Amino acid sequence: MPVYVCRVADAKGQIGEFLREAASEESCLREVTEKHPYVLSIVELPEGRAERLSRRCSRRLVQDLTEMLALTLASGLSLRDALEVAQTVFPRGEGNELVALLRERLSRGGSFTEALETAGAGFPPLYTGMVRVGERIGSLDQVFGLLSASLKREKTLRNRFSSALIYPAIVLGVAVLSAVFIVAVLFPRLREIFGQLGPAAAGNVESLMNGLGTALTVVGSVLCLLIALCAGVLAARRRGGRPAVRIDRFLLAVPLVSTFFRQRELLNFTFAMEALTAAGVGVEEALAEGAGVLTNLALAEEVRAIREHVLRGERISEAFAASELFPDRIARWMAIGERVGHVEKVFGQLRAYYQMEVDKWIDRLMALIEPALIAGLGILMIAFVVFFIIPVFSLYGTIL
Repeated sequence: MPVYVCRVADAKGQIGEFLREAASEESCLREVTEKHPYVLSIVELPEGRAERLSRRCSRRLVQDLTEMLALTLASGLSLRDALEVAQTVFPRGEGNELVALLRERLSRGGSFTEALETAGAGFPPLYTGMVRVGERIGSLDQVFGLLSASLKREKTLRNRFSSALIYPAIVLGVAVLSAVFIVAVLFPRLREIFGQLGPAAAGNVESLMNGLGTALTVVGSVLCLLIALCAGVLAARRRGGRPAVRIDRFLLAVPLVSTFFRQRELLNFTFAMEALTAAGVGVEEALAEGAGVLTNLALAEEVRAIREHVLRGERISEAFAASELFPDRIARWMAIGERVGHVEKVFGQLRAYYQMEVDKWIDRLMALIEPALIAGLGILMIAFVVFFIIPVFSLYGTIL
């Protein structure tokens, strides 16, 4: 996908520059203008340079750099000093290139958020959004501490997920190899054996093989259609605009899985709102920044709509209560916060609640993955026995 260099200006006339990956220049312009109303220029990077930038930020490097910055910032170092220390830890390779790029962007007067966006792929919108919040409230050490903990949780989740997949993957591999052996070796041998027993036996085995071939063709076609559909949906979402918002809104309505992703988004949103309001940022401005940490475009659009209601004089609890995408719990707690005059403490309570809910759903998901995969493989094995083994033995019975 093309990478574009975007130059923007804010209301004070300060100019910033960052990279944005998009399907086209028009799509990039739509995405950028959502957060930066003053767009100066959008220029596509040469393909070779874009590829080098997109390879600089591997997942492991992002985690190592985040942990290092969390430690050094918590010890009292400034961001520039922390990056200087990081460059000594990464004396060569992609880590050194990344830190050098970040330091160079900071030395030219840009913000650390813009420096991260310039670094290309590897830093998700949530990451840069939280860093933007940290810069806004002057608490990057707290933000990087939470980002480090979040990345560690994600790594633990990936490790647990891959560990749960090992046994089913081995069984599935054996099943696939067995199917290949049956199709490539056993089917021709059966035709040869039954062909020597007369035309009736040969016709029976040919009917069996044709039926199995038709079933495999149907299953393969359905899988190809599902893969093509998923690829089309992902491509439409990457292009942005109204189709991407509709896709994200639909994903929020999918049973079970949507609950986990919605709660994870709400955890990120409530943390950003807690940090901003505790630092004295007004609710209207905090909502604008909070929308930037949401990766679900439908939820982000809903937060901007809530902000418009608040700007028109509505209470924040009423605005959240009128929303179809946010749960009633947030509106009730907002009403309590408005009553006692401590909205930031309410966001803290909500953040703690959604943290517990996310951890609970992760445990449930991990407990269900392996049994679900094993059950699926069991169904495949039963289907194989019913549709292949039993018919073959029936043919032998007919001949005997």
